[in-house]
Amino acid sequence: MRHLVRGSTFSFVPSFRQATGAVKPAHQTSLNRAARWASGSIEEPLTMDEDTVNLHRWYHDRTVDFTVQNYEWVNSKSFETDAALSEAQQEQVFQTSKARLQRWPHIDSKDMHDVPLGPRPQRFCKAPDAEALGDPMDNVFIISLPRRPAKLRHALAELHEAGVSATIVDAIDGDAFTSQEEVAKLGAQTLPGYCGHKNTLPHLTSGQLGCFMSHFAVWQHMVDNNIPAALILEDDFDLQDNFVERLGEMLEEARGEDWNLMYLGRSPTQADVRRATEHLAQPGYTLWTVAYIFKLDAARALVEAQVQKRLAPLDHYFSIAMRQGMGGHWNENAVEWSKHIPNVLRGLAITPPLVMPYVGSMFLSDTAMMRKGTKFIVDLPEKEGDPRGEPVHEAAWRARSGVPKD
Repeated sequence: MRHLVRGSTFSFVPSFRQATGAVKPAHQTSLNRAARWASGSIEEPLTMDEDTVNLHRWYHDRTVDFTVQNYEWVNSKSFETDAALSEAQQEQVFQTSKARLQRWPHIDSKDMHDVPLGPRPQRFCKAPDAEALGDPMDNVFIISLPRRPAKLRHALAELHEAGVSATIVDAIDGDAFTSQEEVAKLGAQTLPGYCGHKNTLPHLTSGQLGCFMSHFAVWQHMVDNNIPAALILEDDFDLQDNFVERLGEMLEEARGEDWNLMYLGRSPTQADVRRATEHLAQPGYTLWTVAYIFKLDAARALVEAQVQKRLAPLDHYFSIAMRQGMGGHWNENAVEWSKHIPNVLRGLAITPPLVMPYVGSMFLSDTAMMRKGTKFIVDLPEKEGDPRGEPVHEAAWRARSGVPKD
């Protein structure tokens, strides 16, 4: 679930749970923390600048409204793919997704779809040294699952309104994995002893695996093609007003800062480390990978470190790779994870964000246990062709958390 705002603090909001019933007991730790803030037993809430707080508050309020208005649909959790796809189309998409796995970590021409909605060559920053400042130029990549055409339609509408050209990249669909053997053949595995942490699931889900591998494929593409910087977006984004102009200004404002990761959208779980400029901050432990700029050295560092061999949820991975959250306030296993995650990211965050998820997109999430089809990787059959037995890890988690299967 995405992280919400209470007053000027970042937390899960009890009123959201009371209004919708959508917050699961697995998140009780965060709800209890919010309650302790309210009671005063935690002395210093996590404060952020007012503009960022207001934007997240707006997102929270609209999400509550959306959930109430679509209560039955939200709580059914019964959708596996968009209703716009017929059964025949769903089968075709599944077979296409299976074939896509075999091309990973590279991106083939058949996996990319050009969307020329703005001028080419594309520039965001007007400075003569725009490329050195991290301007992504024509390298804007939208990661999109073929079985989510509704999300893609929204992404295309956003790009059209902003006049931004981009390349749609077919995502790696974690649900296309049908055995642990198939995952292992691609060299993917979790961190040693991975057990999640108090604010996430105890095992990696098929969606989380697909998310990480999809982003990794874009990093590999940057390395393969020597791309200096790329803007990488997931297909649930909303671009804020004057996106193109403001992004160019932010890149100029970051002149002199040593960064290789710039968050355009984020969900902070702790206060910023420092305010670098008027609109840029060095973030603390931060969630979401809805929109960020990666420089080539960041992509190369992660690819060469073969981070697919020690996976964790991507947004948490980024925070640990920046060596944030070592105090364990959000992830009590952060120090242990840091032994396996290379310290290669130097982050900046635009504040307030230039990108937010669109309202309602969280209920089409493929990175959490929010619909049929999502599964723990450890519950997959060991070998191809083996029948899937009882998903013991998922069943144990649901029993502990009180989350029904359907």
